[in-house]
Amino acid sequence: MPELPDVEAMRRHLVGCGLQGRTFTGAIILWPRAIKTPPLEDFVLGITDRRIEELDRRAKFLLFRLDDGQSLIVHLRMTGSLLVEPAFEPRHPMTRNYFTLDDGRELRFVDPRKLGMLWLVEDQGQVLKGLGPEPLEPSFTPQVLMEQLKGRKVPIKALLCDQAVVAGIGNIYADEILFASAIDPLTHGADLAHSQVERMYRAIVVILAQAIENLAPIVPRGGPPTESPEGLSTLKVPRKESQPCSQCGAPIQRVPVRGRSTYFCSKCQG
Repeated sequence: MPELPDVEAMRRHLVGCGLQGRTFTGAIILWPRAIKTPPLEDFVLGITDRRIEELDRRAKFLLFRLDDGQSLIVHLRMTGSLLVEPAFEPRHPMTRNYFTLDDGRELRFVDPRKLGMLWLVEDQGQVLKGLGPEPLEPSFTPQVLMEQLKGRKVPIKALLCDQAVVAGIGNIYADEILFASAIDPLTHGADLAHSQVERMYRAIVVILAQAIENLAPIVPRGGPPTESPEGLSTLKVPRKESQPCSQCGAPIQRVPVRGRSTYFCSKCQG
């Protein structure tokens, strides 16, 4: 599933494509179930002739702020990606929905597994309520992270993936962060020492920021960039059990944590 680095790298790519200031001239909805609100006809009418004032991100959501005060909110889910291409170019066969633009291009939502979601809302809180702090904002500090973990008798891997604890981190980057922090993923958040939380805070900021830079050149190809061969090559933790640890060479272990496959090195994270 695209995580914060994937979505932020995509946001920057879309800004670089010049989407801000462009106007949606129409919406072609081939997979109506992606539309969560409003009803399909209202969605199409509501977005037509609306100018994109700003393109932002919150957690794993892309936010298109429109000139009438509404927002088009996009969640890519497992396999979604957005492509900006000339209307005359053939569309990817798994383009589920697309939006025509006033400059002759199209914003195409490619989604092989049909899990992506779209909202058109006046109040973003309708979709974004309950999200935790943004890890790359200045307001995110070791103290904030410590407060989020306080008293939580839950494995730290599950807490990092909880969007109410820290927004935007998912399965892959939680493993990367815990590996860099030398923390066992099964350790309860409440049991972490102050020094461990500070180490984890630094890892969150550094790893997410670096991942955005690493993924930037991959985004235009479509698909979740972290899960592409080039993206996977940037990870420190192999995504296969028994592969050698990049740091000590010991076999990587896999353990399920709240239904998520978690990869870690018992030697480096013991």
